[in-house]
Amino acid sequence: MKEYKVAMQENHVVSKVVCNCCGKEIPLVSDGVWEEYFHAEKSWGYFSKEDGRQDSFDLCQGCYEKIVESFKIKLN
Repeated sequence: MKEYKVAMQENHVVSKVVCNCCGKEIPLVSDGVWEEYFHAEKSWGYFSKEDGRQDSFDLCQGCYEKIVESFKIKLN
């Protein structure tokens, strides 16, 4: 989950990134550069139960690794 602060006019600047799974704040490495994390976005289309919904989430590396390890079909 990204939190934003509004900079000049309509530019939004990320002020904080938090893992949606464990709630850990992703560390800021340097000005505007965050420790690596996984970001996903999905716009649901017709024929889904979520038609018209837009979802996005962020995962720290630890939560990403736990989720990927649980896959029945492993990543290449």
